[in-house]
Amino acid sequence: MDTAPNASSEQDLRRLREEGRITEAEYEELLAALQKAPTHAEGGPKGPGSGTPPWPVMPGRRNMPSVMGVALLSLGLMVLGKVLVAYRAGPMLLIDAALSATLLVGLYLGHKWAYVLTIVFTAIGTIAALAKGIDNGLVVLVGDCLVLVPVILSTDYFFAKPEEMRRA
Repeated sequence: MDTAPNASSEQDLRRLREEGRITEAEYEELLAALQKAPTHAEGGPKGPGSGTPPWPVMPGRRNMPSVMGVALLSLGLMVLGKVLVAYRAGPMLLIDAALSATLLVGLYLGHKWAYVLTIVFTAIGTIAALAKGIDNGLVVLVGDCLVLVPVILSTDYFFAKPEEMRRA
């Protein structure tokens, strides 16, 4: 099962042996190793220099903007905080945490519905928190801005075609 790259490598090995740069034993060892090594088409080595990443690439997956990391981290911390405070504030906060976790996953996967609902829910949440009091409202406003601003800055991530995102 010789391929063009292996055939060329075998010729190089023969040339090195004929020139006396490697011994007969080294030639046999290198030739055996060369014939055992799978080619790239057969699922050979992946990683640096091979042109393919070492992890599986999902078809249609887009490159997420780095600023979205701020939004995802902030939203994740909000979910954790809501779950930890739920025993004092009541079970309604657990429902809020579940909705926020759903938005977190939707944003991570790049769904348009998560983009729209994030904008709507952060606006409603900030208005509701400001209605309860200025001190609570400002904390919620800062947290919501840490989610909302990166999401708005990443609008292209949610609405661009996957081919356009891979080129960027």
